[in-house]
Amino acid sequence: MDWQPVCDAILASEGALPRPLREAIFAGDDPPELAVLLDKVRRHAYRIVDADVAGLEVDVAVEATLAAALGCALRDRARALEALS
Repeated sequence: MDWQPVCDAILASEGALPRPLREAIFAGDDPPELAVLLDKVRRHAYRIVDADVAGLEVDVAVEATLAAALGCALRDRARALEALS
């Protein structure tokens, strides 16, 4: 699968978060105000509760979550493909 369109949609499109911030989150460099939420996204998404997103604008929470999840997924995919080769 070609992941570039997905990456472009999440990281390069117009959004509530500036592109450089979404790219930083993708790379694992989280702003302090989102660090706890994004750590849960990457390690324990099933533990996210309403309190984790309380006070955040919906678009900010969604865009940050997508950027973090995409970065984590692509890194995991790369490690899996490397292990298979």
